[in-house]
Amino acid sequence: MVEYPEIEIPPVSKENQNSEDKPGKNYEKKDEEQEKQGKEPDIRSGPPSEEFCISCLNMPEEQRKSMLLEIQQAAEKILKAYKVIKEPEDLLKGEWFLKLQKPEFEKKLVIAKSGEEVFIGFYTYSGETPVPDPNFVLLSQYGFWYPQRIEEKFEETVASFFTGAYGDYDFLNIVPEAVEKFQAFQRDFVKMLEDQEWDGQDVEVIEKIMPKD
Repeated sequence: MVEYPEIEIPPVSKENQNSEDKPGKNYEKKDEEQEKQGKEPDIRSGPPSEEFCISCLNMPEEQRKSMLLEIQQAAEKILKAYKVIKEPEDLLKGEWFLKLQKPEFEKKLVIAKSGEEVFIGFYTYSGETPVPDPNFVLLSQYGFWYPQRIEEKFEETVASFFTGAYGDYDFLNIVPEAVEKFQAFQRDFVKMLEDQEWDGQDVEVIEKIMPKD
């Protein structure tokens, strides 16, 4: 049985409770504004409407790519290279898991989906315990991934969090400065993945679990 990296929701103080003068957003209102204005979704404002996202899955590939974070583009390329997915629609098919290893490279690359979270990162292992170095956690909604947190050996950067029930987007809070850090860090991470050629011929598949309908 595969053990996914442990999911933790950071504790929230009363000062972080969602209100008009706090970083929390009213996403239903944002969806209405996007529909009226015809604009592409902004990752700072959280997941757009289901109808908007599902229609994007059928867009031409280059048009859809322009709406994704670089780390999602890179992850999809690797997932396709190892036949975990074939089409963007496959991202919606339950949970999946891919662990890769390169010769003489201590860290293992893990790309996985568990529940509504996607994990993309390097891990070292202390026994059987995975240690993120670093790991990007993204919120998956209708085939689009949004910044949630960066996990590193000795620290964690939280970009978004729920103050209510997990998955209740009325209580999803955004930390703008952390989102900016997430975006910059993920671009550097993607450049490293490309330079190291994690979709190349010398990569060994350690473990793979295919998505199911």
